[in-house]
Amino acid sequence: MSEHLAAVAETTKLARVLGISDPTELDFLVDLPPAALREYRERVTDRLFDRDTKRLERIAAASKIVPVALSSTMAERAFGPVLCAAVASAVDPHRAVDIAKNLTPKFLAECAVQLDPRRTADIIAAVPPTMVTDVARELLSRGDHITMGRFVHVVPEPALRAAAPVMSDPDLLRIGFLLEDKTAIDRVLHIVADRVAGIIRAAHEQTMWAEGIDLLDSIAPHNRAWIGDITAGLGGDVLDALITAVAELDAWATLLPITSAMSEHSLRLFAERPTVHDETVLAAIMDAALDGGQWVNLLPLASHLPAEQLTFIAARVGDQDDDRLGDLLRDAHTAGLWAAMIPIALALTDEHRRRMAALPVMTEPDVLTAIITATADHDLWSQVLPLIDLVLTPDTPDVVWQALIQVRAKIPARLLAERARELGRDNDAGELEPVAAIAH
Repeated sequence: MSEHLAAVAETTKLARVLGISDPTELDFLVDLPPAALREYRERVTDRLFDRDTKRLERIAAASKIVPVALSSTMAERAFGPVLCAAVASAVDPHRAVDIAKNLTPKFLAECAVQLDPRRTADIIAAVPPTMVTDVARELLSRGDHITMGRFVHVVPEPALRAAAPVMSDPDLLRIGFLLEDKTAIDRVLHIVADRVAGIIRAAHEQTMWAEGIDLLDSIAPHNRAWIGDITAGLGGDVLDALITAVAELDAWATLLPITSAMSEHSLRLFAERPTVHDETVLAAIMDAALDGGQWVNLLPLASHLPAEQLTFIAARVGDQDDDRLGDLLRDAHTAGLWAAMIPIALALTDEHRRRMAALPVMTEPDVLTAIITATADHDLWSQVLPLIDLVLTPDTPDVVWQALIQVRAKIPARLLAERARELGRDNDAGELEPVAAIAH
């Protein structure tokens, strides 16, 4: 999640702890680090729960000597939800669940609002799925997504599966945004996989893209491809709205890892959207790529952009100094993305291409082999051979020629052999003759 969105989620939860009905009253805190806000919220919670520890322990001990039914009656009629929530962590989990079975869903929901999941995880884990469902229904009827989000990570999967049908698609978005533990999102997605399209559509139709983008940011890498493909398949209007929201939130560091995992078809659908072609949008994308660690994630998208937009990206790349440009090429090589890097290289100016070709990384045999292999695999010879010819000069190191000789079987033309002869490298020229020509 972006720092801003994470801070918004934290101030929303902090407002609940402090008894502030309107979370926007804490908007002055959203520029603070989310981790600091969470730490403060937990310290406040600890202070509230720890102030009467001994008295609460005595109450919990007393509950052991009376029948469960009587304890339940006392809990609902005498103690109330605040005291019950405070005592809960001191009660044996199984006895706590037995007491809860005699309480109404309404009262249990009121208790849940006050509970600290860090202290009551064992109790929550033992609650039957039907009870979890009843409490979830009650909380959702009040629009209480904060409490729902705080407990998802400690609720067992069978209980989550039972409760999922009572949650609408917008409910799932809001709960996901407020999750106490974001690693739980993948477990939830697994449970509601058949509803993901509806969840993303709800983000579009109800202008909940902040929550939707948070969903995309929180999922594990292995879920990015299918989530991205589902999103792309929802149509141009949804993609345009997503792109616009990402631009407004400056959340390209969230979206680029998703686009990089998309199928070729989905990526083409995304790359053809006019909203992506806007120079302001492209500039923000390049800022994320060059300054925000998203270069490798940008490459698959860049290779599908129209010529004008590709030229814009190439210009930003060409403006980098030699050390930085070398790092970008190395990263593309390490990621096995020369097929995506080559179109950018071809869109560079002649001056920038020559400078790129002279970089030390471009003299490494494994790099040249990878370039030639990508060229062959994607049938880019008609474009790349003139480029290679352009950068072969009398000053080209021997190691480069030897690298080309090693992969000559992949080169379908005599161009490089002829270029070698022009440069007085007859021995290399003989080695660079296409294999078919040598055989004859």
